[in-house]
Parts: sequence; structure tokens; C-alpha cells
Amino acid sequence: MTGGRRRWIAAAVLFALLLIGATFPLRLALGLAGADDAGVAAREVRGSIWSGTLIDARLGVLPLGTVHASLSPLALLTGRIELAFSRSDERLGALAGRLHGSDPRGLSEVDGVTSVSGGLGAIPVDTLRFEGTTVRFGSDGRCVEAGGRLQLSVAAPIAGLDLSRGLSGPLTCADGRAQAALSSQSGMERLTLSFDGSGAYRAAFAINVDRDPAMAAALGALGFKPGPDGFRLATSGRF
Repeated sequence: MTGGRRRWIAAAVLFALLLIGATFPLRLALGLAGADDAGVAAREVRGSIWSGTLIDARLGVLPLGTVHASLSPLALLTGRIELAFSRSDERLGALAGRLHGSDPRGLSEVDGVTSVSGGLGAIPVDTLRFEGTTVRFGSDGRCVEAGGRLQLSVAAPIAGLDLSRGLSGPLTCADGRAQAALSSQSGMERLTLSFDGSGAYRAAFAINVDRDPAMAAALGALGFKPGPDGFRLATSGRF
């Protein structure tokens, strides 16, 4: 075989591989990347791995809406699965970040807002805002990296409190779980939220009523229990 023929065959093989890669369905790629195990689902997946769309996407119980998505070629070259996603929606708001399907899996560089379907159990959380948020878990489900901030807004009024500006705070790893220590602007309301790699969460909402008997009675009716840090409501569930 001549040198020219070998070069022609090599070029043809390379072109074929590029063509296959460019047209490989995103739906199949998500399956190979373990998207189901990561809690990612969508009503419909369109397009290729380089330019696709997830229709009515969800991350666990968190609705993401319709997002544009593409796999990172640089990550693929090193055997990693990294999916960049973005959403531009006037009604839902902007949302963008990266989903990591390989160990450690999770999310990184997430900015934007999503609603919280069903709230956090008895705690009526309405929306969750990400601010440069990263959270990743090892194969054992333990938190290995967390950063950025989270902000939760409370949908329903609680005992006459004004929580319209929500509660916010940093996200860190603590005892193998991702943990966010959130507080209101006044610092009188605090919420600690922790979760593991399976999406199982624990939340504790504490409110300092400052010896207000009327508010204490209202909180007690909502299930809050008195304690050393005010009235406290604990709940658990799964994202």
C-alpha cells in the first residue's frame, strides 16, 4: 500500500468518525452517561450531542423547563461526561450550568432560578436560586466539592413574617453531605438544608419569635416546636 493511499484511508476514517460524532443522538448519549442515575429526565430529547434540546427537563423534582444542551468535547477526550445546559425563558427566568455524569458527578457553575415542586415537605419553599453554585458527589454518594450560594424564597406567609426576600447563604460540604446554611436579611429566620448524592435532604427551619406570644401560637399551629434557638420545624424528603 502506497503512502498516499494510507493517508487517504486515514482521512476517510477520521471523517467518518467526525460524522458519527456530529450526528450521535443526545438521547442515547444521556443514557450512556447515566443521566437517569443522576436524576435527569425529560419529556423529549432532540438533536445531537453537540447541539440538542431537552423538552420539559427535570433534575429530580426540580423542573428545569426546556433547556439547550451540548456535551463538552474536551471532557470526552479525557473520558469524562460533562453536559453544558442553558435556558432563556422570560417566564421562568434564565438558568445555565454544567452537569457532570462521571465521578464525581453533580453540577457546577450553575446560575439562575428554578421552582421547587412541592416545597421542602412542610416548609413552603417556592423557588430556588443558584449563584455560582457547584455541588459534586463521589461514587459513594458523599459530597466532595461544594461552593457558591443558594437562595430560597418562601411562598406562603408564615405567622405574619415577611420572607419575600427569601433566605440565602453559602453551600459547603459537611460530614459527607452538601449543606447550605441560609438566613434572612434580619437573621431572625434561619434554614439549614443538607442533602446527599441520592437527593435525600434534611431541612430545619428556625424562627426567633422574640417572646411574641401571638407569633409563638401561630408557629405552634403550623407544626413548629419551641427550642433553644426559637421555634423549629424539621422535615426530610428527596429532591
